[in-house]
Amino acid sequence: MSTWHNGKIQQATPERTAEIRESLTEIRGRVSRAVDALGSVSNIPKLVAVSKYKPSADILVCYELGQRDFGENYVQELVDKAKELPIEIQWHFIGTLQSNKAKLLASIPNLHTVQTISSEKTVNALHKALPCDRIAPLNVLIQINTSGEDAKSGIQPLASSSSSSLGQLSDLQRLAKHIVMSCPKLRLQGLMTIGALDLSLSANETEKNADFERLTETRDILERWLQAELVPEEADKNQVWRWGDESTGKLLLSMGMSSDFEAALKAGSDIVRVGTGIFGSRKTRDELKEPGAPVS
Repeated sequence: MSTWHNGKIQQATPERTAEIRESLTEIRGRVSRAVDALGSVSNIPKLVAVSKYKPSADILVCYELGQRDFGENYVQELVDKAKELPIEIQWHFIGTLQSNKAKLLASIPNLHTVQTISSEKTVNALHKALPCDRIAPLNVLIQINTSGEDAKSGIQPLASSSSSSLGQLSDLQRLAKHIVMSCPKLRLQGLMTIGALDLSLSANETEKNADFERLTETRDILERWLQAELVPEEADKNQVWRWGDESTGKLLLSMGMSSDFEAALKAGSDIVRVGTGIFGSRKTRDELKEPGAPVS
């Protein structure tokens, strides 16, 4: 176990430490059992601990237990936490990113992935803001609005019936091509969705989640299109792919949260984002602003 310590961070109480340890262990066990039920899998899914509104002390408890991937929804909160927590943490930004916040977000040296890309404007701002001496490209996932809810961000999914034969590319195809062809400091890692909550709560073990099915179908269609559009016929079979997995070109899927991550894993998710299941319920932003409320 690591013994990293920062004197600026107030350490979690023994009771809180035990609570988080128990919850993280339980979630890891559920992820492992869900993966085992699938049989053989090419890649072990990644668990991102969503620490929005939670103090750095809570994150540090998970870090000491070997957790390295953490997700945050707000740029300033992520910047503040990244300054005081270990550089070995891999930060995932999972909130709505405004282009005017791209420079601040890009300044985080251990920013690993931005999972909520949905416009060329944001892509360009992020790419421009990344330092030239960054060692590896920044992973990005395009957010897909699989549920069609107006309140949710994201690009419309693809369907087998859709066609670009008349030269009309979809918004997703245009954005994916732009990232791959025009943004060398970014790597198109895959697709992400936040499905409809009622689907997750109402589905039983035998039902398929329609949002997860749409994201998987969209990924498959986009993969085939990228290969047909951007891979030369004479390409080496051992080439390093410019998107997704470097050896296979497979685009990753980020889907599934505390209420439905096991169903997401069953549907083929490569990344699950779990917050409440690890850290417990969180206060709202307004509640955090109340006098005496703890601030992350």
